[in-house]
Formats: sequence, C-alpha cells, structure tokens
Amino acid sequence: MPVIYIQRDSEWANKMRNFELYLNGTKIGDIGDHETKKYTVPPGVYSLEAKIDWCGSQPLAFTLGKDESIHVQVSGFVMSKFFMPSAMLIAILYFFLYLKYDYNSLVLGVILMVLLGYLIFFLSFGRNYYLRLEQK
Repeated sequence: MPVIYIQRDSEWANKMRNFELYLNGTKIGDIGDHETKKYTVPPGVYSLEAKIDWCGSQPLAFTLGKDESIHVQVSGFVMSKFFMPSAMLIAILYFFLYLKYDYNSLVLGVILMVLLGYLIFFLSFGRNYYLRLEQK
C-alpha cells in the first residue's frame, strides 16, 4: 500500500497551532509542531493541502502507485522561522529608543514597516501561500 509521510519542523511563528491536512479536499487530520504523520492510502492521484485558520498552502499534486511512498514537509511562509523573532527584536529596540531616549530612528521604523507589510501580505492577499508543502 502507498504511504504518505508528512513532516513538520519546529517554527516559532506557529508553534502553538496545529495545521489541518486535507487530501483531495477531505480532512485527514492535524499535524502539530515538530511532528511526523504517516497515512496509508490506496494507489491513485492525490492533492494535498495544509490550512491554518483562513490561511493555507498551494495544493501539492502527486500520483502514488502500488508500494510507493512520498515524503512531504509542511512549513510556514518563506523565512517565517526568522521573521517573527526579527520583527519582535526590531520593534522592542525601536520603542525602547523612542520611550527611553526620545530618539525616533527612521531606519528602524522603515525596517519595521517593511516587515509588517510582508506579514500583512501573507495574512491577506497571499493567504494561500502562508503555508508551504514541499516534496522531499
């Protein structure tokens, strides 16, 4: 029987949330932070998607024959592992300088706005690119 292995690495941004997994439009389960799931399916053509709230991934289409397997990795948007900690650090530094020393850093403000714009894109227009499915 064909097997689908789905792996999720640990991420800071979505650590406390499970991703919902859909195979051919039917929910097959959830996957938590740093977890691997195994699904045995009959041979055929499949489309796999991952979702979290209103955001999701692009479908990953694949065909499995008898005794074949596929390994898929699910993760957040590009650079999401580094995005949230970086944005938090810059925001804290910006507000610390502003509140403590009354210094308004234009450079930090612009960087913070660019990072927030990047996040807003994935939460709105790019909501179907918030999660990524990659065949390994």
